[in-house]
Amino acid sequence: MIFSFLAGIAGVLTGCHEETDSVRHTPKSLPGADTISIHLVIQRLDSSLFACRTRTDVEAWVTANPAFVRSYFPEAGKREQLVSELFRRVNEPSLREFYGQTKESFGNFDTLRRELTTAFRHLKAYDPAFRVPEIRLAFTGFLGSDLVLTDSTITIGTDYFLGNKAKFRPDVYGYQLWRYNPKALVPQILFILSEKYVETNRQDKSLLNEMIGYGKAYEFAQTLLPETPDSLLIGYTGKQLAETEIAQDLVWAHLIDNKLLYETNPMKKVKYTGDRPTTFEIGPRCPGSIGRWVGWQIVRFYKEQNPDVTVRELMQNKDARQILELSKYRGQTPES
Repeated sequence: MIFSFLAGIAGVLTGCHEETDSVRHTPKSLPGADTISIHLVIQRLDSSLFACRTRTDVEAWVTANPAFVRSYFPEAGKREQLVSELFRRVNEPSLREFYGQTKESFGNFDTLRRELTTAFRHLKAYDPAFRVPEIRLAFTGFLGSDLVLTDSTITIGTDYFLGNKAKFRPDVYGYQLWRYNPKALVPQILFILSEKYVETNRQDKSLLNEMIGYGKAYEFAQTLLPETPDSLLIGYTGKQLAETEIAQDLVWAHLIDNKLLYETNPMKKVKYTGDRPTTFEIGPRCPGSIGRWVGWQIVRFYKEQNPDVTVRELMQNKDARQILELSKYRGQTPES
């Protein structure tokens, strides 16, 4: 089991860091991406809302942003109720203090702008028909969502992404909080955007098909922003990544010995690809969503073994079994 193996290598790994950006694999930039010009519009709905001082100001703000209000507050009820609640929130001292932490976490949003510009250049290189969405920044004290993506806009609830030092944190499980920090914001957006471009065989209900689908999505997202550390996509710490890479032969053996690759039972599959703190079936130190990570490894090995295959051809390949076979992955590390 992975626990006993990791106990044996614990001394070797004592120097591994816990930072989320400790381990990375950098894909090549897409040809032509650096020459593409991107006009990125960032609308600061957060600052305009918190500039409101009266109920009339808030009502005018709601009136001025009808499309945003409809998409971001779909369950807000009547307009009068929404205005009253927003007015109460922007005048709540603790919430204003919370909002003040936005600058501490994001500064002037220069990093956000730079990362999105890089990602959209790559996406435009991959898909010339891609239209750069308008970025809307919102802050409502968790009244709205964390992220809302449409064909023309991306709305970011910055209150969700202020990080560990924030006055308030999103109401999620502790093991899910890694997503809600400034460094993870753009990688999570790119992972969501990858859904449009990652093709899978919807008739194939196997665990392997799901694993490869996740692996392709992670690889596509990292291709859009090549310097993205692995853990900002999958959520493992540097130490977890190092341990898992070393022990992946045991993870693979578990999948093979238990005949799981072609398992179709949703209750069994979710144990390996679901959002969990730990994959207890393998061992108490095996990270959750381990099937997603193995799928990513398979995709990477496939790229290494088939260097002439383009990113587009990989994303359009729906044959999970073929990708596995041509990857020659059997739980080995890249160096073995």
